[in-house]
Amino acid sequence: MVHLLSATALNDQLPKLLPGIMQLYKKHSEHYYISQCLCMVVDAAGKKSCTNLELQLNNLLTILFQHACVPVDSTSSTSIKNHNEILRCFAVTGLIYSNHAVGFLLQKLEVAQEKVRVPTLEILKHIINSCGFPSSSTDEVMAVKKSLVVSGLKIVLNEQSLRVRRILCQVIIAMAHHDYLSLEGGQLMVEFVVRQCSLNTEDKTLQKLNTTEVTIKGLRDMSDNVLLLVTTTIEHMKEVLWPYLLEFVVPVQYTGAVGIVSRCIADIGKGKREEEADDYDLNFDELANIPRQPELIARLIVLAGHPHNGQGRGEHILHCMTALVPNLHEDLVDLWDAVIPKLLSYLNEQSEKGTWDQKHWEDLMLKFVSRSLDDVKNEEWLIEVGSAMGEKELVLERYMNYPEEKGFLFKCLGVIMRKVSQRQFIQKMLDSMFSTIKHSNQAEREGCAIGVGFCAASHLDLAVSKLEQVIKEEMVRKSKGFFGFSKDKSEADVERIKATVLLCYGYVTFHSPPNLITSRIEVNILRSINPHFNKIRDTVVKQNLIRTIDLIGRALHPDHLKKDDFIFSKRGDLLNHLLDYIHGEPVAVTITTETRALAINALTTLVKLDPQLSEAEQFDVIKAATDSVFPLLVMTSPSKKDSVTVEESTLLREGALSSVTSLLIVVLSKQFSSGNLYSIFKSSDDQERNRGVLCFLELMKAYQLHSDTDETSRELEIQGELLGRMVPRCTDPSLDTRLAAIDCVQMILRVSTCDPGVPDQMVDAVTLLRDRAESDEANILYSLVNDLSKVFCKKVADRNLWSLMTFLLEGLVDSQAHSSSAACVVLNNIVKLRGGSLGEQIPDLVDGLHEKLDGIYTPQTRTGTLRCMRTICSQYLVPTISHLLDKPLPWDKNLVAMWHILAGEAHLLKSVFLNLLEVLSLSLPYQEKAKGQGKVTIIETTLPKAASNAVGVLCETEEAQEVAKEMFAQIFSSLILRIGVSVVIESTKKPLCVSVATDSLKQFLKATGSEVILDRLESNGVWPLMEKEDTCPHSMLHLARLLSSSYPDEVGKTVECLSPSLTSVYDAHRTTVVSFYSELVCTVGKDHLPLAEQIMNNLLGRQVDSNYVVRMYCIRGLGNMADIGGSQVSHFSTTILSAMLAGMDDREDPEDLITMEAMSGLSRIFSQIDEGHVRPILINIALRIRPCFEKACKEALQKLGPLMKSENINTMFQRHLDPAESLFYPDFLNDLCKHIVTDFTDKVNFYIMNAVTFFKSMWSPVKANAALLVGYILGNLPLEKSGMISKEHVCEALTLLLKDPSPDVRASTAEAMSLLYDY
Repeated sequence: MVHLLSATALNDQLPKLLPGIMQLYKKHSEHYYISQCLCMVVDAAGKKSCTNLELQLNNLLTILFQHACVPVDSTSSTSIKNHNEILRCFAVTGLIYSNHAVGFLLQKLEVAQEKVRVPTLEILKHIINSCGFPSSSTDEVMAVKKSLVVSGLKIVLNEQSLRVRRILCQVIIAMAHHDYLSLEGGQLMVEFVVRQCSLNTEDKTLQKLNTTEVTIKGLRDMSDNVLLLVTTTIEHMKEVLWPYLLEFVVPVQYTGAVGIVSRCIADIGKGKREEEADDYDLNFDELANIPRQPELIARLIVLAGHPHNGQGRGEHILHCMTALVPNLHEDLVDLWDAVIPKLLSYLNEQSEKGTWDQKHWEDLMLKFVSRSLDDVKNEEWLIEVGSAMGEKELVLERYMNYPEEKGFLFKCLGVIMRKVSQRQFIQKMLDSMFSTIKHSNQAEREGCAIGVGFCAASHLDLAVSKLEQVIKEEMVRKSKGFFGFSKDKSEADVERIKATVLLCYGYVTFHSPPNLITSRIEVNILRSINPHFNKIRDTVVKQNLIRTIDLIGRALHPDHLKKDDFIFSKRGDLLNHLLDYIHGEPVAVTITTETRALAINALTTLVKLDPQLSEAEQFDVIKAATDSVFPLLVMTSPSKKDSVTVEESTLLREGALSSVTSLLIVVLSKQFSSGNLYSIFKSSDDQERNRGVLCFLELMKAYQLHSDTDETSRELEIQGELLGRMVPRCTDPSLDTRLAAIDCVQMILRVSTCDPGVPDQMVDAVTLLRDRAESDEANILYSLVNDLSKVFCKKVADRNLWSLMTFLLEGLVDSQAHSSSAACVVLNNIVKLRGGSLGEQIPDLVDGLHEKLDGIYTPQTRTGTLRCMRTICSQYLVPTISHLLDKPLPWDKNLVAMWHILAGEAHLLKSVFLNLLEVLSLSLPYQEKAKGQGKVTIIETTLPKAASNAVGVLCETEEAQEVAKEMFAQIFSSLILRIGVSVVIESTKKPLCVSVATDSLKQFLKATGSEVILDRLESNGVWPLMEKEDTCPHSMLHLARLLSSSYPDEVGKTVECLSPSLTSVYDAHRTTVVSFYSELVCTVGKDHLPLAEQIMNNLLGRQVDSNYVVRMYCIRGLGNMADIGGSQVSHFSTTILSAMLAGMDDREDPEDLITMEAMSGLSRIFSQIDEGHVRPILINIALRIRPCFEKACKEALQKLGPLMKSENINTMFQRHLDPAESLFYPDFLNDLCKHIVTDFTDKVNFYIMNAVTFFKSMWSPVKANAALLVGYILGNLPLEKSGMISKEHVCEALTLLLKDPSPDVRASTAEAMSLLYDY
């Protein structure tokens, strides 16, 4: 409506209208329509030039500003619209009363409050943008206010509030668009933006300024965009920024903005250079504020050394250098134009791939610097650049808080010193480096060391001299400064300096001329560092000393020295130091330092030197490395003691693993073997196994690359070993380990069996097993290794087969159940499919299985291993059994289990039994060893002892029962023969041979279900009889009876089995058989006369045996024929009687045993046959039995002794009448008569009268002995008792004996009469 009013009417109403509208703000909460109305009124009043508007202006601006300060609710559209209307009101007012409006706002900026300055700057930005476009009216209005605005904004350039800074940057870009910045003070606005671009987001002080609305990072990123937009989108700003932006390249406070500043300089400079603009060429003498060319070059190169710092400044700096190069030095143009694009390409490529290598980049940059210095060919200019880079004050000023950049600066300075010949400059730069370095920072330390090393390439003496000076002056705790005013150093300070100096020596060695270092290494280098090897407490010193060793090793490598004849004599000492350092690291912890990786890298370097390490040294090196790294724990969350984050620990661990891999590749490239990793492959820790397999996979990759060019290495002599070690890991509990192991197996097969580039269907198919490996199910994993074993059987050569099996045996005791089972499956399949190639290795294979059984705890693996044993035996029965029998007794449980498993297959068990029985039959049962004095010792032989034990062990199994019953006679006869021969063996070695044999017989009887026999043998006490030589034959009698009663059908078979042993050369064999036969013949019965006759004939055949015991049992057995009974005995009577008579005539019967048996047999035979068979030979029989009486009499008297009730006589009989001993009869008779006279006085006459009756005997010895008996009784009889004797009758009888024809009788009679002198 106000637009409908006339100018006069509106002007008249304004004093009422404006206050009224502004009062509405207090009455209504919704202000949008009020602000919109107010804006329209002000706009109409301005267009109609209403003078009363100016009178209301202060109140209007105040009210509008109050509402502009109200925070905008971003969730309310009306709040946003209201705020925009307020800004439009200011814009409309500014067009009409610019002086008043700008003055009002600038006055508000003087209030140092964020809540005031932020809306003020926002309003100002809106006015600049709204009123700054060229037109007939608005441009003229604001043009005259630009200087005022620029000047007024200076007050907020040092504002701390992030919100104020942010809005000010927005104001500045608006000013830039409207050409405010070309005015005086405009560069201050640019400088403010650059300062915001320099903000350090890591600065904790600045971080306190962060708010939810504005952060340091957000402000910096926005400022970068502002500066870039100003540069690239506002053409007239190029004149403002060029070359002004160069002023921000060198000062340290703008270091964070160098990236964006360089980008802007590059954009402007590139355009001007391409356009050949007049103002492109810079006159540095006139432009006093711009750094000189050497300063710019030094600064840009140093900052480009770390291209990812400063928000990825490297790319922009390189572009900037390209844009500036004609202004920096004309001799650098061609080189930089050619090289910098390549650097940019590398930088972008590596950044995109995410495979950044900072060291490689620095090497490229240092080469770039070196070539740049070469192209200039002006030493004075080099010194200028060096001074601009390395002056002490400049370094301290620009890089004190930028250690990485300072480190690279030192390296660049080293390159310059290498090019310069002026000693004074070199000494000055070396002094500057050591006076500005922070010895506590590793980046600076390495930069300094490398710089000194570069210097040593041309000035070795100066570099070494400087290091010696530092050692002398700096590596002491007491200050040597002027008057001692300098502060003393702490021990930590000295250690840090020491670390720097030691590292410097390393790089000096590495970069020194090869022709000099070989002569100086021990004199100058090692002499200086040797004192520091031992008792290192500081980790930093240790790490840098290790780096020094690594550098020394690299420096002395033939490739570096360009000669092969240099031998580093101190290598062993350095190796030992490194091993000590590695051993000193804690084991099985989370890694927090890089000491391990550094030491292992140094080991790798030293290993490369000649001569090759011995096997023991290689083992020590690899074991130390793997034991230190593979058990490392994974950090899940850092503890208070940890000095690294989880990510840093991960990088350290991966670096250490990579170092181990590199070491192994180097060591094993000289002698390829996986032996040193085997303990890791078997570890119970998943991570260790995984790391070991992954490491080995890298080894195989390296070996494959080598083998592609070296045909001889494709033979891979240790193919079997490698495959054997990998098989258990193919079923490892860890999926990653399984997959890596399968890859290893495939690679081993590909390298060793395939030609490069030629596909192999079977080997390529191993890849398909990876799918199955991803399953944890036992059946699937079994099928995996089963198929894998088939590949092995096809692809592994015979020469590698045993090696493969050897390491599969090791896999049987793997700590992981599935893994040990995998080795077992492959081992079984190879034995089945390729067993024919293992003939010579059978003993070793059996030993291997036996050894590993003790370490197998998985039932499935144990069963499979035993089945492998059975498979071996089925293919190589004799060698296998022979080797098992060679094992010493007693056998352990595993060896017993190996025998038991053989019983699992009946046909195999039968063959095993036959083999064992053959061993018992053909092997020597014992050995005879001369003892001296014609005596012989019988000692055991192990083979038959083991064979008899094996029979018993096999019979322990349930599966053996049927075969034992089937082979009853064969086994039974062999065992009793073994028992019979074992009892004669003189041995105390446990177990005794006879015990082994009897135990086996017990087990055999159990297996055949012979409980009755076992019970009878036990109850009758037969087992102890079997274990003694003198009673063993008697035990055979019991066995014969029990066999006949329990297994009558087996008697004939047993006789057949025993008969060959009747002709054995061993007495024990013959004794056993004959004693067994002697009892067996009486149990056969009349229904089995052919068998009885066979036994009889066998006994008759041994009647002339050299052993009298054999002959005795032959006689006993023939006598037992009487038990057959009836007419059958008469049928054999003549033969038997003849044998009995022959037995009675046996001249080699020391104890008359044969005669007694013959007499006993005769008595039994006589009872069974007719008198007619006996009468023709009766006299002959009587004559044969006469010699038997002497012995019989002795035994009779011994038995009579206890009955005589005379202790003296009984004692005498028992002591002197031993049938086995001779007797001096006269003395015995005299002593006996004394006891008779004393104990039986009343019976003396009875004894004398009975003795006299024997004077008429037909046998002279009887008459002689009777005469002596009478004489001794009368001679010992007291005189007072003589009246009871018929003296006349006795003397008459003695007188008649004096006439006997026998001289012996007459002599004995005369002796008897000589005793009667008292009569």
